[in-house]
Amino acid sequence: MSITSVQLCTPTSRNDFARYYQLRWELLRAPWQQPKGSEQDEFESSAFHIMAINENDHVIGVGRLHSPGHRLGQIRYMAVCPEEQSQGIGSRLLRALEEAALQKQYRRLILNARDSAVAFYLQHGYRQRGKGPTLYGQITHTELYKELLT
Repeated sequence: MSITSVQLCTPTSRNDFARYYQLRWELLRAPWQQPKGSEQDEFESSAFHIMAINENDHVIGVGRLHSPGHRLGQIRYMAVCPEEQSQGIGSRLLRALEEAALQKQYRRLILNARDSAVAFYLQHGYRQRGKGPTLYGQITHTELYKELLT
């Protein structure tokens, strides 16, 4: 698959959101036996959502941006299907989230990355802030941040 055949878009319809949340659940919650619905939180309606769709109209990547405070953005629920990783899709999703943060005039982005994804974020200019939460007693995270506007 060519990276140019992957389209980024914001989910708008009920069907778009169903497919978007389905991938979030499949990649980020189902492997740890978490119930459907655990892939969503109280910020969904006020967040910016982005998804990557391949040439077969399958959702293969997702990400979300919301604001937990004044001029602060938080990236959550970033995921790309394992078979589609290392093709630049995650970088494109992250860039789209950062562009949305700049449009909203956020000064800083924060996120909690699974330890397996820390190197990806460091390559994109994020800095480690400290130890993050451990989900389900086994998925360790690192807190990261990136300054956008000074």
